[in-house]
Amino acid sequence: MTLPKPAFRRVITIANQKGGVGKTTTTVNLASALALQGLTVLVVDLDPQGNASTALGVVHTSGTPSSYELLIGEVKAPEAIQTSPHSERLLCIPATIDLAGAEIELVSMVARENRLKGALNDKVLAELDVDFVLIDCPPSLGLLTVNAMVAAKEVLIPIQCEYYALEGRSAAPQHRTRPGSSEPGSACLDRPTDDVRRAYQAGRSGRRRSTQTLR
Repeated sequence: MTLPKPAFRRVITIANQKGGVGKTTTTVNLASALALQGLTVLVVDLDPQGNASTALGVVHTSGTPSSYELLIGEVKAPEAIQTSPHSERLLCIPATIDLAGAEIELVSMVARENRLKGALNDKVLAELDVDFVLIDCPPSLGLLTVNAMVAAKEVLIPIQCEYYALEGRSAAPQHRTRPGSSEPGSACLDRPTDDVRRAYQAGRSGRRRSTQTLR
């Protein structure tokens, strides 16, 4: 079984200011599932921890061409891309520990929030012939995450129905489609929805009842 190619190339950022909510797990599993279904996926690891790179089995030791060199302009995207040993349709731009200092270097750069978007422009992605680009972010709202947000047309926010994860979600930058925009795939993020809040409240009430029963 194979999935049909999307009508347009999907560029998706996976982000949440809260750590431990499943950003990397979501990125890696979604990428693997799409590759298994016959689609070509590029994973861009923007987390200095490099867990997505580890999961995909690519080299990400210091000095390896990576998302760090891509952001500061030392290499082009094709030079940093590695093919995962798990699938020839699974590509990755790894993250190395060098990425930890990238935000300091980006501060003084012109159009620093557009560095990733420029490196992964439509021409580059067309030459790579990828169907999906998934960008894994660190648990912060620094320049790495901002670059990921600017580069993407869609944002996926993994979340747990718990208070701290909701705080991380509500702190995410507003990434809205301009009024009247018809660009396909554009995302419009808002504050946590009533459904999510109700789910959280229901879970908290259930835990309170369980605690009272135990007492």
